Amino acid sequence: MKLKWIALAILACAMSAQAQERVDHREQSVVNEDGGQSYLVLPATAPMVAVKPGAMGLGDLQQHSVFLGSGWTDQSLRKREYALGNLLLNVPKHPEFEELLAAGIKIYSPTWSVEKPDVAANRTISDLEIQNILSQMLGDGPAPTADSLFIVFLDPTLHSTLGPLVAEKHYIAYHGFFNSEGTKVHYVVVPFQSDSKEAYQIALRALIVAALHTDETPH
Repeated sequence: MKLKWIALAILACAMSAQAQERVDHREQSVVNEDGGQSYLVLPATAPMVAVKPGAMGLGDLQQHSVFLGSGWTDQSLRKREYALGNLLLNVPKHPEFEELLAAGIKIYSPTWSVEKPDVAANRTISDLEIQNILSQMLGDGPAPTADSLFIVFLDPTLHSTLGPLVAEKHYIAYHGFFNSEGTKVHYVVVPFQSDSKEAYQIALRALIVAALHTDETPH
């Protein structure tokens, strides 16, 4: 699945609004716990600006999902877990699917998902801990490439923090990078949302913001 298709799909899903969202309105750079940069995913204000094909050296996106916490073993969350683990495959459920078809947009994205229930529950979880968990998991999962995007979905008992920032109060999700054995790993953290529809919309936005991120993006 080409990232240009993803950008166009997300834009098409928001065609009902008239204004286009400025690049600097979709994410905000902050200093994370290890002194590097993370990027807060900001709530949508308008459709995202379309990306011209080839303008960013777009490649194949590989969504790798990690469902963190024992809460994901609850049968009541199975349907939601499938939807979140296959974000682009579920775009056809939107009313705008006919518009996507008319635009020649192909909705397909190979994914890899895993549950990791063996983490202590009912507490806050820091960005550094999430990085460490991902680092330990890389040996058992797909080797990260430049096109890999690891999306960490927290269960209801884990409350995300990013330095002094707190989920829901300061951000709806965030993404960042870390190095593991010489490989640059791009990851997204999505805190739990009680409403399944809102959870899907936030996760989809986080995926597209992270996928379209470049070092040249103004903040």
